Amino acid sequence: MKQVSVRINQPGAGGATVLDPDPITIAAGDVVVWTNNTATVQTASSSDAGQTFTTGAVQPGANSLPITVPASTSYAVAPAGVNGNITVSS
Repeated sequence: MKQVSVRINQPGAGGATVLDPDPITIAAGDVVVWTNNTATVQTASSSDAGQTFTTGAVQPGANSLPITVPASTSYAVAPAGVNGNITVSS
């Protein structure tokens, strides 16, 4: 099992919050941790119908708990309004 980090970064020159890296590819069983580098509480949630995962509120400067993502999915980060993609390889 490997841990992969995704950073939710402050808006860049264009004014948009940036996910780094995006997209990501992980192996089955790996975990993802989101780090909130913005000044606002953020939540990352899968966009699939069953909402496979949600980080809950991630405070500024903090990390989410490690989350196992069971299948490839897109996700949204709110209130930043950005979307990311995770591919799970078997």
